[in-house]
Amino acid sequence: MVLELSQQQMHLLHASLAEGIDALRDEVVHTDARDLRDHLRDKLERLQALQRKVEAQMHPAAHPPL
Repeated sequence: MVLELSQQQMHLLHASLAEGIDALRDEVVHTDARDLRDHLRDKLERLQALQRKVEAQMHPAAHPPL
């Protein structure tokens, strides 16, 4: 699936992802239950991967396609 987003929408998405990543990172650090912490860590890794994709779209010259 491909989404066409304006630069303003890309920046908003990037900022939202950054906030979500920070909040989720805090949850991972402060969660005592190992299973839940592992689940949250998996979500955190997926959000970080999505953020890297958004950054690549925001700065295509800095991240040439593979």
